[in-house]
Amino acid sequence: MAENTSQAPSDRPLPGASDSTQSQLRTLALVCYVLFLVSFFNGLTAIAGVIIAYVKRRDAAGTIWQSHFNNLILVFWVMVAAFFVALISFPVSVLSLGLWVSGDFVWPAFSAFAAPVLFWMFAAPLLLIWFFYRIIRGLIHASENRPY
Repeated sequence: MAENTSQAPSDRPLPGASDSTQSQLRTLALVCYVLFLVSFFNGLTAIAGVIIAYVKRRDAAGTIWQSHFNNLILVFWVMVAAFFVALISFPVSVLSLGLWVSGDFVWPAFSAFAAPVLFWMFAAPLLLIWFFYRIIRGLIHASENRPY
């Protein structure tokens, strides 16, 4: 009779590091994901999470945890880029709104105001959905000892 060699994902040995290192990397990945979720409310804990991800990414090379740290780094930089694009487009919107309200350059000023506002009305919700999808999916995969 053949012995069943298939194991559950959490029981399967992970390549590339000792069990204690794997356990530490798993714990750090979970902590980073929680820090990113909390950053939705304060914006600052993601900085701590991405620092941990950068520091531990080299230790996680060759393991499933490397994909989690890479995911966290990607999410961080995409959200930072989106924040700065929104920050740059905000003064354009306010200035254009002021010109539109004062009656000067009615159509161009309104279109310059409307373009960033309309863009962020659609882009911001999609970006938040993407953020939560990546973080929650990573959290689930990390808790199940699966790569991102």
